[in-house]
Order: sequence, then C-alpha cells, then structure tokens
Amino acid sequence: MDSLLNVTQASKDSSKVALAHSRLAWMYLNSDVSTAKAHLDTSMVVYSKLKDLDGIAISNYKYAVYNRVTGNFTEAHRYIDSYIDYAKKKRDTFKIANSAYQKGVIYSLQTDYESSLKEYHKTLRLYEAIKDSASIGFTLNSIGIVYKNLKNYDKAIKNYEQAVALHQKMNDKGNLANVYNSIGAAYAEQGKSDKALEYYKKTLALDKEIGNNWGTAKVGNNIGHIYIEKEKYNQALQYLNNALKIQRKHNYEADIAETLTQLSVVYLNLGNYQKSEALIQEVFENDIPSVKEYQAAHQQAYRIYSATNQPKKALEHYKAYTIYKDSIFNENNLKNINALQIQFETEKKDKSILQQQITLQEQDIEIQKKDRRFFYVSGLVVLLLLIAIASWIVFRQKQKRKNQELITLKREYQIKSLESLIEGEEKERLRIAKELHDGVNGDLSAIKHKLSTLLEMNNNVINEAIAMIDSSCEQVRAISHNLVPPSLENFNLIEATENYCANLDAVSKEQITFQHLGDDVGLTKKAEVNAFRIIQELITNALKHAEASEINVQISHRNNLVQITVEDDGKGFDKDKVDSQGIGLSNIQSRVDYLNANLDVISNAQGTSYTIDIDLNNLNDN
Repeated sequence: MDSLLNVTQASKDSSKVALAHSRLAWMYLNSDVSTAKAHLDTSMVVYSKLKDLDGIAISNYKYAVYNRVTGNFTEAHRYIDSYIDYAKKKRDTFKIANSAYQKGVIYSLQTDYESSLKEYHKTLRLYEAIKDSASIGFTLNSIGIVYKNLKNYDKAIKNYEQAVALHQKMNDKGNLANVYNSIGAAYAEQGKSDKALEYYKKTLALDKEIGNNWGTAKVGNNIGHIYIEKEKYNQALQYLNNALKIQRKHNYEADIAETLTQLSVVYLNLGNYQKSEALIQEVFENDIPSVKEYQAAHQQAYRIYSATNQPKKALEHYKAYTIYKDSIFNENNLKNINALQIQFETEKKDKSILQQQITLQEQDIEIQKKDRRFFYVSGLVVLLLLIAIASWIVFRQKQKRKNQELITLKREYQIKSLESLIEGEEKERLRIAKELHDGVNGDLSAIKHKLSTLLEMNNNVINEAIAMIDSSCEQVRAISHNLVPPSLENFNLIEATENYCANLDAVSKEQITFQHLGDDVGLTKKAEVNAFRIIQELITNALKHAEASEINVQISHRNNLVQITVEDDGKGFDKDKVDSQGIGLSNIQSRVDYLNANLDVISNAQGTSYTIDIDLNNLNDN
C-alpha cells in the first residue's frame, strides 16, 4: 500500500498514477469506504483526461461494487450495466463473468432472488469454462446464500460445502471467511445456535486476520443475534456495539439498519423501552436498504409498542410487518394487499369527498378569478422588468463602445506622434550625416592635400597636422556612419547589427560580440531602424557608463516573437535612482513604445541586462 501511495505522490506518469489510485480504492473498499471513494474518484478523473477506455471501464466496475457496499443499488446497477457493455465489446469471458456475478449480488441484496440465481448460474458456467477455481468458489457461496434466504437449507449447505473445499485447497482466507459466515447463517435460521456460533467465530477470526472491517462488523452482528436468542444480552451488546461502531466509522450504510434493530431488541429484553424505541426510530429516520430490513424493523416496533401498551402504534407496525414479510416471497400478494388497502381507504373517504366537492367548485371559481388578475399583473411587471433590463443593456453597450473608441483614438494619436518624432529624428540624422560627409569631411581632405605638398620641407609640425587631420576625418566618418549606418540601408537588421558590433569591437578596448538565434527576422524598414537605434543606444550607454570588459548582443526569433538582449559585465546601476528623463533612456523607451514591445531591465553588481520582446503580431507597422 505504501508503494502505491508513493506512486500517486511522486510519479509523473499519469497512467501509473491512475492505476495506483484504482488499486488503492479496491484495497480500502472493505476497510474505509470514504478513502476508497476518494481514490476511485481520482482514478476516474485521470483516466477520463487520458481518454483511457479500459481504465474508465474498470472504474465503472469498482463504482458498482462501492455503491453495492454502501446500499445505493440503483447506481450499482447503472455502473455494472456500463461495464457489461464494455466487457461484451471486448469479448472477454472473465470480465463478462465478473459483471454477471456483481449483478447477482445486487439482485440478492434487493431480495430479487429469481433474478439473482439467474445471474449466478450464468456466472458459474462462465467461470467453469475458464477453470477459475477461486471465482467458482465465491459464486457457489453466493448461490448458497440465495437458497438459504429461500429457506432451502439442503441446497444452501451443499453449495457452501463445495465452496469450502475449493477455498481451503487454495488457502483463500477472505473467501473462506465469507463461506463460514454463510454456513453459520444457515444453521442459525434452522435454530442450531451452537453450530452457528462455531462457524461465526471462525469467520470473525479470519476477518480480523485479513483486516476485513466490513466482514468483522457483519459477523459481529450475526453473533449478537445468536446471543439474543440465547438470552445472553450483555454478550450480545458487546458484539453489536462493536459492529455499529465499525459500520458508522466506515459508512457501511447498507448494514446499519440491521444492527440498530438488533440493539433495539436487546434493550427491549433488558426492559429499557425508551432506549429500544429511540434505536428503532433512528432506523426509520434513515434509508432502509431492503424489504427484509423493513420487515424486521416494523416487527421490532410492533413488539416495543405492544410492551409499552400503545395498541394503535403496535397495530400499525404489525400490518406493515405483515406486508413486508409477504413481499419477500410473493410480490403479487403485496400488490393485492395494497390494492385492497387503497379500495378500503377510498370507500372511507368517498362521503367526505362528496361533501367537499360543492365547496371546492365555488372556491375554484374564485381562485380562477384571482389567478387571472395575478397573471395580468405579473405579466405587466415582467414586461416592465424586461424593458428596463434591455434598456440598461443597450446603454451599457453604447457606453462600452464609446469608451473603446476613445481608447483607440488615443492610441492612434500616440502612435502617430511617436512615428512623426522618430521620422523627424531620422531625417535630421541624415541631414547632419550628409553635411559632415560632404562638407566638413571634404574640407578636411582638401586641407590634408595642401599640407601634403609641403612635406618636402620635412617639417615635423606639418606631419603632426596631417595626422591630426586624418584622425578628424576618421571621427567625422564614424559619426556620419553612426547617424545613418550604410549597412542598415543596404542590409537587414541582423547583418547591420553584426557589422556594427564588429566595427566597434575593432576600435574599442571592450570586447563586443553578437549572436543570432532562430529564424530570420522579417521586420519592416521602419521597425528595423527603431530596433537598430535601441541597440546603438544601449551599447553606447554601456561603453560610456558601465566600465565593462564584455558587451554581448543577441537577437533571437521564435514563433513570431523577436527578442533583443544587450548585456554587459559592468558595475551596474540602481534603477530607482537613475534619471529616467535622460535623453538616452527616453529615446529607448519611445522606440520601444513605437514597436509596441516590452522592455525588461536587470542591473546589479555583476552587470546589466536589457531585454526587448517584440511580438510581430502586435507591431504598429502591421
């Protein structure tokens, strides 16, 4: 059991978990039906999610047994019928036999002995065909129980003895206990109390040994009944109270009525009429699972009220006892008695009904008038209420649409403002870059050319001036390329970023690396420009402020999500203290907003990481 519990808690294999719960449910069925039900429910849920038809079918079989044990026979039939359909489709003889056996048990508990014997004999033939000795044994025991209930003790004992021989041969203690209990019951009904006690006590010892709580309570009830017949009431109380305690603890509802009735008999014989009556009232206040128990309960109530000199109540219960007693063996007789009773009650009430008819007719006319008035008023109220509700719904829908339109307009305005700002910035960058390239860079080149003609003078000052001009040209060219990178005009975002990082790595003391993962990134030129500017700004910030030795840039694309990551191993910064209104960070956030993306920043003593997630489905360019 512990190993199965470990599987339910630790295994990640749903099939194994469901099987473990199913087995635990079966193990708990005779000792703790509440725990059994919990495990059974869990196994059914998991099997249903897995769409495991075999597992669902096994769960239906166990639900049938659970409902049979707890006295819910209608549900028991429903579940076992479902399992029978499954077994027949599978053409599995063993499963068909098992389901027929359960039908027989349920019919027997309902005192439908004819149907019960029919199912049991069908079961026996199937088990004999597959040579299943254990199953043959408990089926013989069940057939014996039916014959015992029909007072055919010779046939009952004959079937019991065959079952005992099989179970002893197999050392099957559970089924052997069941047969011993059945033999004890047969002897008890024949008045052979000593012989009955002998077999009941054998049963009790085996049930305790194997931990069968249901069997322990059941045979305890039987022993209590024998001691009542022997007028040993204190010994009877000991066994009956223990049986009731077990039945209540484990919710064996189908057996509680019988035990309460037996206890009522004991207290009646001890002269404690109040306690005896209270117990029998408790029986009637709860569901009584079978006609047989109704008969016993009414018989005991009749005895109580006869002993306490309450003849009217005694007579009522005696009549009920007689009806239920006859119903066990003759259902047609019960129908005849009911019909006669109805006829008698009808004749008795005829005069009263005739006298009331005139009054009722007058009242009906008045009631019909009131009903019509009430109908008209109610209809008007309902109509007004529906109009009010419809008006409120229409108003709410209009208000909702207006609010949505305002939000959409605001969003569109923000997007257009950002787009205008970014386009203006790009145009200004282009203008400055052209002026630097065509103007300042051209002038510096002309100055260098003129100075070069004076090199024949070997003037060191002129050489230094030329070197400074070369440096200035490189700086101007770098600024121009930064403002409008040629790679971004001619290539995509991945190529432009890779080229940018490579150029920076060549001239910087910091190591700058780039990595691309996943699919190609298919962005519009506007989106690529904004993404590239974000990367530029983040790298520039790292070079200026981070004091880092490494800067890593990564672009990945999976499932319409582009992720840009810029990381450095610098000193980090306090996000709460940094100036969020600075031009650099403000530009980054504006471009992130334009792309309808998300920006996440992590910074500590080990460095800083920026992650931008761009959902291609939500791009403003779409």
